[in-house]
Amino acid sequence: MNRFVLPLSCSLFILLRFLFHHDLIISLWILVWAIDAIIIGLGLISVIQLIIILRKKRNRFAAVLLCALLAIGGISYGTDLIKDLGLRLRFHRLKPAYSEIVEKINSGEMTEKGTHLGISYKSETDPVFRVSFSWGGIIDNWYGIIYDPSGKIMRVNESDPRFQSQDPDTPKVDDELGNLIMIFGGVLYKAEKLSDHWYLCWFT
Repeated sequence: MNRFVLPLSCSLFILLRFLFHHDLIISLWILVWAIDAIIIGLGLISVIQLIIILRKKRNRFAAVLLCALLAIGGISYGTDLIKDLGLRLRFHRLKPAYSEIVEKINSGEMTEKGTHLGISYKSETDPVFRVSFSWGGIIDNWYGIIYDPSGKIMRVNESDPRFQSQDPDTPKVDDELGNLIMIFGGVLYKAEKLSDHWYLCWFT
């Protein structure tokens, strides 16, 4: 077996693990620790293997691969960069279909709730027109894309409804923010702008 197959495979596994991090958490959450343990184990073996190669013979490719493996592992496990990249790539892949659904709802060609192109969606019009596209979850704990032309959805980041302060001096949530938190039948606690009027949101 080629001595570089394991390090290359390990680097690929790490990238895939974090590019599809959120899908993995939703679908195979019970196996995440086992998957990480396997990847870390293979990573350590790969690092040791590359170091042995470098000690026996100066190999430029082994040095580059060692640096790449350490960098990929450090960035993936130490930051959210790869996770965020995976979410953004998924959104841009689905955005044309999402845009088509929004346009057809606006024109009256489609109902407020349903499935189109294999994509489930829900829309609300009171008080503002919004459309949600779930990316998965359990009961009311889910995350996904919301189309909000008003842009007001970003206000949910002003407070976290999961951790309400008992301090009487803490400013009360106004009606608009209170309504935003409860859209689409859940408790919206985080929103991140992806593009124009498109937001990645988390519910609990």
